Amino acid sequence: MQFTPAVFHLGAAELGLKCESSFAERAVRATLAYASQTAICYTLKTLIREERPDGSRYNSFPSAHTASAFTGAELVRSDYGNGPGSAFYACGIYVAAMRVQHRRHWWWDTVAGASIGVASVYIARALEEPVWELLESWGLKRGGESLSLAPTHDPASGAMCATLAIRF
Repeated sequence: MQFTPAVFHLGAAELGLKCESSFAERAVRATLAYASQTAICYTLKTLIREERPDGSRYNSFPSAHTASAFTGAELVRSDYGNGPGSAFYACGIYVAAMRVQHRRHWWWDTVAGASIGVASVYIARALEEPVWELLESWGLKRGGESLSLAPTHDPASGAMCATLAIRF
Protein backbone atom coordinates (compact mmCIF):
# COMPACT_ATOMS: atom_id res chain seq x y z
CA MET A 1 0.00 0.00 0.00
CA GLN A 2 2.92 2.36 0.57
CA PHE A 3 3.66 2.49 -3.16
CA THR A 4 0.08 3.04 -4.36
CA PRO A 5 0.47 6.84 -4.38
CA ALA A 6 3.67 6.59 -6.46
CA VAL A 7 1.98 4.42 -9.08
CA PHE A 8 -0.97 6.84 -9.24
CA HIS A 9 1.38 9.83 -9.45
CA LEU A 10 3.25 8.44 -12.44
CA GLY A 11 0.32 6.92 -14.31
CA ALA A 12 -2.89 8.89 -13.69
CA ALA A 13 -2.16 11.56 -16.30
CA GLU A 14 -1.50 8.83 -18.86
CA LEU A 15 -5.05 7.62 -18.17
CA GLY A 16 -6.50 11.10 -18.72
CA LEU A 17 -6.45 12.83 -15.32
CA LYS A 18 -5.47 16.50 -15.69
CA CYS A 19 -1.86 17.19 -14.72
CA GLU A 20 0.41 20.12 -15.54
CA SER A 21 3.59 17.99 -15.59
CA SER A 22 4.75 15.63 -18.31
CA PHE A 23 5.56 12.01 -17.51
CA ALA A 24 9.28 12.80 -17.68
CA GLU A 25 8.88 15.68 -15.22
CA ARG A 26 6.88 13.51 -12.82
CA ALA A 27 9.42 10.68 -13.09
CA VAL A 28 12.36 12.98 -12.32
CA ARG A 29 10.49 14.62 -9.43
CA ALA A 30 9.49 11.24 -7.97
CA THR A 31 13.03 9.89 -8.33
CA LEU A 32 14.47 12.91 -6.52
CA ALA A 33 11.80 12.78 -3.80
CA TYR A 34 12.19 9.05 -3.10
CA ALA A 35 15.99 9.30 -3.19
CA SER A 36 15.86 12.15 -0.66
CA GLN A 37 13.38 10.30 1.54
CA THR A 38 15.45 7.12 1.48
CA ALA A 39 18.72 8.92 2.23
CA ILE A 40 17.21 10.82 5.17
CA CYS A 41 15.40 7.82 6.66
CA TYR A 42 18.27 5.37 6.47
CA THR A 43 20.81 7.90 7.71
CA LEU A 44 18.62 8.56 10.76
CA LYS A 45 17.97 4.84 11.31
CA THR A 46 21.72 4.20 11.32
CA LEU A 47 22.53 7.12 13.62
CA ILE A 48 19.67 6.85 16.13
CA ARG A 49 19.31 3.05 16.43
CA GLU A 50 15.99 3.08 18.31
CA GLU A 51 14.66 -0.33 19.31
CA ARG A 52 11.43 -1.44 17.64
CA PRO A 53 8.39 -1.97 19.89
CA ASP A 54 8.51 -5.71 19.17
CA GLY A 55 12.19 -5.80 20.21
CA SER A 56 13.28 -7.30 16.87
CA ARG A 57 15.83 -4.68 15.72
CA TYR A 58 17.37 -1.28 16.41
CA ASN A 59 16.11 0.65 13.38
CA SER A 60 12.69 1.89 14.39
CA PHE A 61 13.17 5.65 13.97
CA PRO A 62 11.90 6.93 11.56
CA SER A 63 9.30 4.81 9.78
CA ALA A 64 10.48 4.47 6.17
CA HIS A 65 7.19 2.80 5.15
CA THR A 66 5.28 5.84 6.40
CA ALA A 67 7.77 8.21 4.78
CA SER A 68 7.33 6.42 1.46
CA ALA A 69 3.54 6.59 1.63
CA PHE A 70 3.59 10.31 2.50
CA THR A 71 6.16 11.09 -0.20
CA GLY A 72 3.75 9.61 -2.74
CA ALA A 73 0.76 11.41 -1.22
CA GLU A 74 2.48 14.78 -1.41
CA LEU A 75 3.61 14.09 -5.00
CA VAL A 76 -0.02 13.35 -5.93
CA ARG A 77 -1.32 16.43 -4.10
CA SER A 78 1.25 18.73 -5.70
CA ASP A 79 0.60 17.50 -9.26
CA TYR A 80 -3.10 16.56 -9.22
CA GLY A 81 -4.59 18.75 -6.49
CA ASN A 82 -6.10 18.38 -3.05
CA GLY A 83 -8.87 15.96 -4.03
CA PRO A 84 -6.69 13.07 -5.20
CA GLY A 85 -3.99 14.12 -2.74
CA SER A 86 -6.29 13.78 0.27
CA ALA A 87 -7.20 10.22 -0.74
CA PHE A 88 -3.53 9.28 -0.73
CA TYR A 89 -2.87 11.14 2.52
CA ALA A 90 -5.54 8.85 3.97
CA CYS A 91 -3.55 5.93 2.54
CA GLY A 92 -0.43 7.26 4.29
CA ILE A 93 -2.29 7.56 7.59
CA TYR A 94 -3.43 3.96 7.20
CA VAL A 95 0.15 2.79 6.57
CA ALA A 96 1.33 4.68 9.67
CA ALA A 97 -1.46 3.26 11.82
CA MET A 98 -0.71 -0.29 10.71
CA ARG A 99 3.00 0.14 11.46
CA VAL A 100 2.09 1.14 15.03
CA GLN A 101 -0.63 -1.50 15.41
CA HIS A 102 1.70 -4.28 14.27
CA ARG A 103 4.31 -3.06 16.78
CA ARG A 104 6.91 -2.30 14.12
CA HIS A 105 7.09 1.39 15.10
CA TRP A 106 6.31 3.80 17.89
CA TRP A 107 3.82 6.55 17.04
CA TRP A 108 6.60 9.17 16.94
CA ASP A 109 8.45 7.09 14.35
CA THR A 110 5.48 7.40 12.01
CA VAL A 111 5.03 11.13 12.65
CA ALA A 112 8.70 11.64 11.79
CA GLY A 113 8.32 9.41 8.71
CA ALA A 114 5.30 11.39 7.51
CA SER A 115 7.20 14.66 7.98
CA ILE A 116 10.23 13.34 6.11
CA GLY A 117 7.99 12.12 3.30
CA VAL A 118 6.37 15.51 2.77
CA ALA A 119 9.67 17.38 3.15
CA SER A 120 11.28 15.10 0.55
CA VAL A 121 8.95 16.43 -2.14
CA TYR A 122 10.01 20.00 -1.30
CA ILE A 123 13.65 18.92 -1.48
CA ALA A 124 12.93 17.32 -4.87
CA ARG A 125 11.32 20.53 -6.14
CA ALA A 126 14.41 22.50 -5.05
CA LEU A 127 16.72 20.05 -6.88
CA GLU A 128 14.55 19.68 -9.96
CA GLU A 129 15.86 22.64 -12.01
CA PRO A 130 19.57 21.77 -11.69
CA VAL A 131 18.81 18.13 -12.52
CA TRP A 132 16.80 19.14 -15.59
CA GLU A 133 19.64 21.39 -16.73
CA LEU A 134 21.94 18.36 -16.54
CA LEU A 135 19.44 16.07 -18.30
CA GLU A 136 18.82 18.64 -21.04
CA SER A 137 22.58 18.95 -21.59
CA TRP A 138 22.46 15.20 -22.34
CA GLY A 139 19.71 15.77 -24.92
CA LEU A 140 16.63 14.87 -22.86
CA LYS A 141 13.53 17.05 -23.14
CA ARG A 142 11.06 17.84 -20.36
CA GLY A 143 7.99 17.16 -22.43
CA GLY A 144 9.52 14.43 -24.56
CA GLU A 145 9.03 10.72 -24.35
CA SER A 146 12.72 10.05 -23.98
CA LEU A 147 12.40 9.08 -20.32
CA SER A 148 10.34 6.16 -19.03
CA LEU A 149 9.97 4.28 -15.77
CA ALA A 150 8.56 0.77 -15.58
CA PRO A 151 8.01 -1.74 -12.77
CA THR A 152 9.97 -4.97 -13.07
CA HIS A 153 10.26 -8.19 -11.12
CA ASP A 154 13.61 -9.69 -10.17
CA PRO A 155 13.15 -13.47 -10.46
CA ALA A 156 16.28 -14.24 -8.41
CA SER A 157 15.21 -12.35 -5.28
CA GLY A 158 11.47 -12.02 -5.90
CA ALA A 159 11.75 -8.24 -5.37
CA MET A 160 9.69 -5.68 -7.20
CA CYS A 161 11.99 -3.13 -8.85
CA ALA A 162 11.80 -0.15 -11.15
CA THR A 163 13.55 0.21 -14.47
CA LEU A 164 14.43 3.68 -15.68
CA ALA A 165 15.01 3.89 -19.43
CA ILE A 166 16.54 6.95 -21.01
CA ARG A 167 16.44 7.20 -24.80
CA PHE A 168 19.12 9.43 -26.33
